[in-house]
Amino acid sequence: MTLTTHNTFPSVAELTSTFADWLGELVASKDSFSIALSGGRTPIFIFDYLVANYRDKIEWQKIKFYWGDERCVSPEDAESNYRAAMEHLLLPLGIPAANIFRIQGEDDPEDEALRYAQVLRDTLPIVNGVPKLDLVLLGMGADGHTASIFPNRLDLLASARVCEAVTHPESGQSRVTITMQVINRAERVVFLVTGADKTEKVKLITGGKQNAKLFPATYVNPSSGQLYWLFDQAANPKP
Repeated sequence: MTLTTHNTFPSVAELTSTFADWLGELVASKDSFSIALSGGRTPIFIFDYLVANYRDKIEWQKIKFYWGDERCVSPEDAESNYRAAMEHLLLPLGIPAANIFRIQGEDDPEDEALRYAQVLRDTLPIVNGVPKLDLVLLGMGADGHTASIFPNRLDLLASARVCEAVTHPESGQSRVTITMQVINRAERVVFLVTGADKTEKVKLITGGKQNAKLFPATYVNPSSGQLYWLFDQAANPKP
């Protein structure tokens, strides 16, 4: 299955089905496959859909699971990206603990950024000094942020670190995120963008508008050239 750079689907279910078929082919082509999951509402729907419809269609045991970012809360907290993935995807599929590499949101953010960077270095191939993931899944906030790189921290785009501790500009919540250099060194990067609240930023960023430079999602540009946007009709009403 081939995805184009920009793909718009009539519904989130059709988006998910196409993504799942594509993911299954990628996983089948390798002995081991690494993926960084994203947080937010769209992944939860996708996780549930995968469990219900693709339990036996994807070689899940070959996948190593990482996270692109995490809120600095306990793993039992309702806001934890790890908890959402565990409840809606990893536990239902019986993914072994050895394949799960979580960001420890309950720990000191700066210390955890350093620790998780070392986890990535120890468990992933290193290419030009940077850990390389097979696939990074990204969402995009209505403010144009991605992972936990926010518009008020464009300085992080040039970070030479693997992970950074950051603060949400509105809530003040601490987070840990992989950096843009890790995102852009991944073999493939997929944006999963749904909902009408994203439409304005989608038009700016994918249309190459000048003021798109204000938004971190604009700077996702993997060196492999394999960047894919998957929208539902609400997010991208003009395919």
